[in-house]
Amino acid sequence: METKKRSLIEKGIAIFLFLILVILVLFGRQIINYLMVNMIYKREIVVLDANQYQKQNDFAFVQTTTNFSPETRTDIINIIYTVLNNGWNDFTFYCNYENCIQDVNDITSDNYLLSNINNFVHPYNSFNRIYVTTNNFGKVNIKIERLYSEDEIEAINQKVEEIWNSQIDETMKVEEKIRVIHDYIINHAVYDIDRANIIENGLDDSNPKYQSHIAYGPLIEGYAICGGYSDAMAIFLYKMGVPNYKISSENHVWNFVKLDDKWYHLDLTWDDPVILTGENLLIHNFFLIDTQELANKQTEQHLFEKQIYIEAQ
Repeated sequence: METKKRSLIEKGIAIFLFLILVILVLFGRQIINYLMVNMIYKREIVVLDANQYQKQNDFAFVQTTTNFSPETRTDIINIIYTVLNNGWNDFTFYCNYENCIQDVNDITSDNYLLSNINNFVHPYNSFNRIYVTTNNFGKVNIKIERLYSEDEIEAINQKVEEIWNSQIDETMKVEEKIRVIHDYIINHAVYDIDRANIIENGLDDSNPKYQSHIAYGPLIEGYAICGGYSDAMAIFLYKMGVPNYKISSENHVWNFVKLDDKWYHLDLTWDDPVILTGENLLIHNFFLIDTQELANKQTEQHLFEKQIYIEAQ
């Protein structure tokens, strides 16, 4: 009797072990991934406070997220936006669906998409380069090389305060403040034609004479291309508390501003035209105009992706 009982127990154990083996063969990777993500990785996620340049408002294309175990491609885009918008230089998150790592690789190798995501954050939080590493268990690490150095930010902020104190009266309406800053930047900067030609012709731009592609150029050096004009204006818009982001086309970028629940285009580059006589001309053709007005001007440089800049549809 004891022998028979022992035999049944042994058979039961064998069947149990066989079933465990079958489960491991069929679902082993999923089980390991689940345990890694939920028992180990989630404990490693470190969420720091955002820096002072975080934008509080979300947009139709990107939103701040607290879900760092993405289940869709959109979740990954929102994580990247959150990392940038919060000013984090190093962040790790964990995939939670089958093709997640492939989506991460596709998104982070798509320079066009990344540059458009960059347009939604404060200029100081924008990136120059993004470095991504992954492993077979869904772990993703992002390291951000920022576009602006600490020294550049300090110099720009000092100049912004100087301009604000000399040009802005707090009794002014918001639109008037925007016009004053728009005019000041244009009157104190010229279009960097040499830099623009280098970029347009695909020449070596690694050692520019002026930092005209960022706010340092127009505000400190007096030279700008579209990136410098739009960054400088964006910094002041942020100081005013005005919701805004930048819109870019194939080879141009400008500001997009929300006033009284409506969105308007603001293009300092095109309001500072290059004149053959060398005259520093100021116009207001692209000052707070709506999308229909922009389209009516029929400028090829203002053709943008409306699936990204949804507020501008």
